[in-house]
Amino acid sequence: MDQGSAVPVPPIISRGICFLAQSEFWLVSALVFASMLSTRFLPAAVYTAAGFWLIRLLMRWLGENSLKRRTPGDWGVLLMLLTVPVTLAVATQPDVTRVQVYRLLTGIALYYAIASYAIRLPQLKLMITGISLGGALLALIAPFSVEWATGKVPLIPAVLYERFSLLVSDTIHPNVLAGSLAILCPLALGWLLFTWKDIHWASRLMLVISAGLMLGMTGLTQSRGAWLATAAAILGLVILRWRWGWTVILPAAVGLAGLVYTQGIATPLQFILSSGQLIGLAGRMDIWQRALFMIQDFPFTGIGMGSFTQVTNLLYPFSAAPSTIDHAHNLFLQIGVDLGIAGLIAWLAIFLGMLASAWSLYRQGMARGNRFAAGLGAGLFCSQIALAVHGLTDAVTWGMVRPAPLVWALWGITAAAYAFFSSQNKTE
Repeated sequence: MDQGSAVPVPPIISRGICFLAQSEFWLVSALVFASMLSTRFLPAAVYTAAGFWLIRLLMRWLGENSLKRRTPGDWGVLLMLLTVPVTLAVATQPDVTRVQVYRLLTGIALYYAIASYAIRLPQLKLMITGISLGGALLALIAPFSVEWATGKVPLIPAVLYERFSLLVSDTIHPNVLAGSLAILCPLALGWLLFTWKDIHWASRLMLVISAGLMLGMTGLTQSRGAWLATAAAILGLVILRWRWGWTVILPAAVGLAGLVYTQGIATPLQFILSSGQLIGLAGRMDIWQRALFMIQDFPFTGIGMGSFTQVTNLLYPFSAAPSTIDHAHNLFLQIGVDLGIAGLIAWLAIFLGMLASAWSLYRQGMARGNRFAAGLGAGLFCSQIALAVHGLTDAVTWGMVRPAPLVWALWGITAAAYAFFSSQNKTE
């Protein structure tokens, strides 16, 4: 509806509706954060986000033209939303599936709240600062909340964890923490590496401390998948930041070839893939095979989010004992298992859209000498690389874990930054 056909309303009502719309980010993000601490807040976060959509539709009807701005992930999100009723309908554990659906919807709500809020440079910088400090906070609370595992890496002495074990008041798996830190850290590092000379010393110190805490705690988790993901992200940042960065590929390739030559391919794979109940490559292959069977048998509906253990024990049991493995240990397989092929296509469409947007942002920044835009694009691009690399061996960035909406937060920043700098380039 255009301005000429807008419904006349009193100014005080119009201003009140606009004020409510502008508060969307703060209310939605606060409830999403609360839902990471307690699942009791999940419905409130979803219903609040839905209420803001209705407010924006009302503003459109009143002639304010305030629907959500278009983002690179819109079509993928729409397709993913269409899978939600299906996964609820086929769920064998409705209570479990409902929680994971709520978590997926809170991620989508956070994505659009950020994309609608961070439309100016100060808001963008606030978002990046918030993500960097959020990662540092996760690292700081880890000694109090992570169920630490020792002995995975002999080089890390077990004595380091003795004091941690006395502080633990909750039980967060170290791989969950490591997966979250692996995707958050590249954003802080990208801003730091590209704009070191441009930013205030206080911002520089904040980024150094945040990145250092995230890297240090990722190391202590002994999550080999997160180590690989972080290494891939840092390698990508070095390549994108400096012209000579490509030269680091050669020594890295030589070192990897030397390791494979001296140890064989089985030893590195055993080290990377070894995990609690099913050890090494053979164990992971058993899990992945069952995930592929599920996708093959339930290609259109999936098995219902959160049903992996139950369906495995019922239809694809392990020979040794009943399984307590609750996910596919592969992000891409897990999404296909949960939501079917349509859900996997939807997720990949969003992921590839964000990857392309971050790359475009980096190229725009480099071409125009805008080091902030280049650093932001590089950091977001390498965060997606870390997400993909980590997703090859784990699925802890998906719906079953409390920090799962953090992926959507990064995507929201990507969409907002791409829209902001693209519009700037058009006006120049």
